[in-house]
Amino acid sequence: SGFIVSEDGWIVTNAHVVAGAQRIRVAIEGDPTARGAGRAPRLLPARIAGIEPEADVALLQIDAKGLPSVELSRRELRPGQLVFAVGSPQGLESTVTMGVVSSVARQPDPSRPMVYVQTDAPINPGNSGGPLVDTDGAVVGINTFILSRSGGSEGLGFAIPAPVVRFVVDELRRHGHVHHALVGLSAQGVTP
Repeated sequence: SGFIVSEDGWIVTNAHVVAGAQRIRVAIEGDPTARGAGRAPRLLPARIAGIEPEADVALLQIDAKGLPSVELSRRELRPGQLVFAVGSPQGLESTVTMGVVSSVARQPDPSRPMVYVQTDAPINPGNSGGPLVDTDGAVVGINTFILSRSGGSEGLGFAIPAPVVRFVVDELRRHGHVHHALVGLSAQGVTP
């Protein structure tokens, strides 16, 4: 799954969704140039404009104009807020599930600095790269992974927060990669 962030063909998804791909084609549902009901999707070739593996974000570009796009939210997200996870779990296109935000800054892996939006909206295999949206339709995150013993949704879904996505997308559009700042610090144990 993925979503269009600008009408001129910029698409955001997870880096793990396109990892190792030799060719990428994007299905744009409902060809806006066709008339009448039952408009078939267009398949367009896409190129990878940039990948940020640390944040698990990929930026794709297709040669198209006038596309419908979604906005990355700039509003503060709160626990308890209603959200919808959009994606194609098990190949079922345009599936929408509903839940609430459990945490706005959860760090599931203490060895990695990345924090995520935690939600109980069912996120299943195939939802990766799809948007997590608020009730106004603004994207609050990218559906990324679940913690599950069974392999199915157990109410522990995680999404990359919109501010992180915005920063990464801006860097990838400008430079094709994300500039990382390094601080020369190290920890040392001190005994009294």
